[in-house]
Amino acid sequence: MKTAALLRAVLVASIVTVFPFGYALPAAAQAEISAEVVAAAKAEGKLTIYTSAIDAEMQEIAAQFEKVYPGIKMEWLRFPSTTLFTRFVGEQNAKIYTADVLFSGSTQLYQQQPELFRALTPELVPNVKALRVPAKNGNYAVAEIVPHAVSYNSSLVSKADIANHLKSWAGLADPRWKGKIALVDPKISTNVVSWLINMRETYGDAWVKGVIANQFKVVGTGTSGAQQVAAGAFQIVVPTVQSHSADVRAQGAPLVVYTPEGPSHGLEQGIAIPDKAPHPNAARLYVNWKLGRDSAALICKNLSVPNVEPPAGTQCPALSPQHVGSNDTLSAEQQREIMAQFGLKP
Repeated sequence: MKTAALLRAVLVASIVTVFPFGYALPAAAQAEISAEVVAAAKAEGKLTIYTSAIDAEMQEIAAQFEKVYPGIKMEWLRFPSTTLFTRFVGEQNAKIYTADVLFSGSTQLYQQQPELFRALTPELVPNVKALRVPAKNGNYAVAEIVPHAVSYNSSLVSKADIANHLKSWAGLADPRWKGKIALVDPKISTNVVSWLINMRETYGDAWVKGVIANQFKVVGTGTSGAQQVAAGAFQIVVPTVQSHSADVRAQGAPLVVYTPEGPSHGLEQGIAIPDKAPHPNAARLYVNWKLGRDSAALICKNLSVPNVEPPAGTQCPALSPQHVGSNDTLSAEQQREIMAQFGLKP
């Protein structure tokens, strides 16, 4: 199997950060990267991304990027964020340098080991000047915001069920959902742990007891959870995002992605360039494109929130005034404590 085909094949201290804005801020000018960098990137001819994004999303991104910059072949490896970071750090320690860009739902590694990544200055990546939600340090950028939601089976759950039993996140403790809830495994991502902590801090320990009484079952990933809900094994899966069920919804599965009232906890998708990226110019070119308006239009199409002003006329979700950024640097003790409260093994 060729390398490209192989790569395509295998391919969540304070927990609350509030950004009270929608799209009212003035648009910052978008900046093109220099012709010299474009030429050098085309000479490199290749770009490898390590990502937690699903393959369907990456295929669409690759098609758009390669259309704008023909001659640069984009490949990727896909893993859950925790696995992705473990693999990347292991390779760095072994002096194996494969990844040109990391793009992931967790920003934990970028915050804990910023020295592994290049500083994303305006000189390196001009479009960082247009970003609205700041990163925790200058060695990565927030590329997009992905609010957490509920995915439910519309053949088993009616609109009345939602209105009466899941108007807000508090409804997850409603006995209506006993034996019907799939919970994405907190062990695979600090984002899920951060969501659980945020829900507990919002609704209290009584909510936790109610969710436990509803006998939720843990599923491996948001994607597998969505597939099981579509098949009728569960009626709802939490916390989920649009991309988890994009494929099965496109195939006609009776799935609806719904955001209850209450805090809008969300992933702040981070993007970074490894300090020893083997194709550094292609990496600069891609990150600048990813933080630009052409990519913003694609992000809007996939119902996430870009971190830059989208093109005029683009239908795009606005960031909720109740947005809560996921805390990706929770301590092991914090993670163990919330897991134990929910009866889960670390």
